[in-house]
Amino acid sequence: MRRSLVKAALLGSMGAWLTISPVLAQSPSFNEVAFAFAIADGTLPPAQRLIQVRKGDTLRWRISSNRAGELHLHAYRLSVHLQAGQTQDLIFEAFATGRFRLEWHGEHDKGKPGANHHAPPLALLEVLPR
Repeated sequence: MRRSLVKAALLGSMGAWLTISPVLAQSPSFNEVAFAFAIADGTLPPAQRLIQVRKGDTLRWRISSNRAGELHLHAYRLSVHLQAGQTQDLIFEAFATGRFRLEWHGEHDKGKPGANHHAPPLALLEVLPR
């Protein structure tokens, strides 16, 4: 399929022309990956502690907890506040490759030793190159 380069010319405030050439994006087939996390007393089962996906995948996480707290994903700057027994969905694109900490901070843990960013993560998100 032949692509044409689209060019738009804009007249700047000083009378100069600025040419913008947008890059036409391809649509590779990315996966939509769904996970259900039932956090129990601030932990996940061992089988859910390493989440592996590919860059560009859309992740759909259904998250619940038996205790109130906050779940956040480092580097992606995503967080979810949950009340005990509440379920929320978090949908995002895996845009950066690497290993990222998924942390849980229970409301009852505030101020306790080990309840900070130096505690072991709830899980790791590993985003592999496509």
